[in-house]
Order: sequence, then structure tokens, then C-alpha cells
Amino acid sequence: MKNAILAASAVFMLTACGGATDADADGDGTITQKEVQAAMGDVSISPGEWENTVEFVDITFDETKIPEEARGMMTGMLEGMKGQVNTSKNCVTPEEAEKPAAEMFSGNENADCEYNAFEFGGGTMNMEMTCQDPSSGTAKITNTGTYSEDSYDMDMTVAIESPEMGTMTISASSKGKLIGECPAE
Repeated sequence: MKNAILAASAVFMLTACGGATDADADGDGTITQKEVQAAMGDVSISPGEWENTVEFVDITFDETKIPEEARGMMTGMLEGMKGQVNTSKNCVTPEEAEKPAAEMFSGNENADCEYNAFEFGGGTMNMEMTCQDPSSGTAKITNTGTYSEDSYDMDMTVAIESPEMGTMTISASSKGKLIGECPAE
């Protein structure tokens, strides 16, 4: 799940310079992966080296679904993640900046995900999607934030519901900024 949040952060960075979009192009109330890909068609970003940070703000879970003997360990593990900051850097080439991969926001076309909202433009971003996985349950992912040409600031929430584990909710804050030219290889 930590990787999902880090990926969402990187994906948002790749949309930072997009214009306003209405992803539900056909107006049917459902935003498909193809509509998200089409909405991403006009996006371009600034090339260079970006620094991205993700801080885990809060992690909660349904204690009643965890066996009593495992609750302490689970609580300790999750408490240890709170406040943890992960920093990464990535280089965006001029070619990637001109045409970022639309699949990064539209997700794996084999995944069972549905977009409830997908809006970005005018310095704000809002995305909400629900994904179903037979082995792990249902995940509802919400991203909201602001951006400029060289930075972004986003809040993310991932709520995972499964019959075995109940609901686990992870809240994170992600920030990114363009820090300069890509290092020479």
C-alpha cells in the first residue's frame, strides 16, 4: 500500500502542468480509463529533476477484526509509520515532459477500478476512484491538491475494506518540486 501512495504522488507530479479537463467526455456519469487517457492527451510538464516527498499522516484500522493477540503488534507497526517521510527524486526528460504516459493516471487496464471524479486544471486537482480486488477487498482512493508549473501539494486518502480485516484508512501528504536540471549520466 505504501507503494501505491508513492506511485500516486509521482503520477500527480506528471499532471502538474495540465489544463482544465472534463474527463467524463460522453457525459454518462462514469469516467472510464479511456476517458482519463484522453483527458491526459494535452498534458505537458516541465522537464528536469523533481524531488517528491510523501508523509504518512494517519493510519487507522478496525481493531475488532484483528485477533486480540495481534492487535498490539499491528498497532505498533502502524504507529511507527505515522510521520514517516519518504523522499525520492526522478528525472523527467524533455520527451517525457512533452507527452507524459497517460497510463500512469488511468491505471492498469486489467484492474477493476472505476473513477468517481477526475478533474485537474486551474491550479487544483481532484481524483477519486474505487478499485475492487477479490483477494484484498475494495479500495477507495482520493487525491486533492494544488499545483503550479514547478511544484505540487496533495493530500491523499486510501481506505481499504475487506471482510477479514475490516477497514484500514491511510492518510498521506505529498509535496513535489522541480529542483533543477537532471544530473548527467
